[in-house]
Amino acid sequence: FFSPTSYVEIHDNPKSDCTKMAPVNKPKHKGKALVAGALAGVFEISCTYPTEFVKTSMQLSTEKIGVSEIIKRTFAKEGALGFYRGLPSMVYFAAPKAAIRFASFETCSGLLTGPKGEDKFGLGSAKGFVAGLGAGTMEAIFVTTPQETIKVRLINDSFRTDGPPKYKSFFHGVKSIVSEFGFGGIYKGVVPTIIKVSTAQATRFGVFQLIPAENRNTPLKAAGSGAFAGGVSVLLFQGIDVVKSRMQGLEASKYRSTMHCITSIMQNEGPLAFYKGVGPRLTRVCLEVGITMSLYGEIVKMLNAVWKTDP
Repeated sequence: FFSPTSYVEIHDNPKSDCTKMAPVNKPKHKGKALVAGALAGVFEISCTYPTEFVKTSMQLSTEKIGVSEIIKRTFAKEGALGFYRGLPSMVYFAAPKAAIRFASFETCSGLLTGPKGEDKFGLGSAKGFVAGLGAGTMEAIFVTTPQETIKVRLINDSFRTDGPPKYKSFFHGVKSIVSEFGFGGIYKGVVPTIIKVSTAQATRFGVFQLIPAENRNTPLKAAGSGAFAGGVSVLLFQGIDVVKSRMQGLEASKYRSTMHCITSIMQNEGPLAFYKGVGPRLTRVCLEVGITMSLYGEIVKMLNAVWKTDP
């Protein structure tokens, strides 16, 4: 969700307009920050993935179906483990996603900040939005699009009605997709994914930094503020997530472009279809932020105890 420094301390310079966000010292060693962020991310997605599964399943369905029906069908067909179908695609990509988001946000923030910590372009409160937009774009191009394509297809595959599931495992799914569609097969829906991730990160970073510092100066307050920022991004851009899921599913070939997908959904299912799965997604994003923000600082403390990097 956020890069490690977004909820610890974005800049060391006290004159920077990006203030401290939680009482946890920012690791001076970037590798330590990356490890902490990746571990927190893996733990978070392992806890919250069932809500992601339900959300994606609802978005892929062209019929009106509720959360309870998805849960009932999945449990009857595959048992409790069925709610974790597609999880490996999230876990395997957790570390590179954290690395790219961390590096991109730091790079964008640096480009927007002068040598003395001043706001180089006079963006003011919009600075967090712009840096988040850049970080989200890089994340979507290099990690999120292939990750989401694999995840969506594995989930979609579990609801096939024309036979048994096509993909036996994560690696078999990747091999099958590449064999059938080429390397570009894992980049289906790249345009809506870039729009979704970049706007989401811009909103989350930006809204988070707009919240008064006194309301985010402890891990618990930072988690609550982050959950609010995440909820805002979900409500604003849920429709993009639905379009992305449709274009990455097993029936993606019926959509000629992003715009064709949007018009097809509108004509055949109505405007409310763009908010399919909003409940599970809202739940997942809020839990994601709360767990990640609360856990990150504790992992940093553990790493400091066993990994000595300071001279």
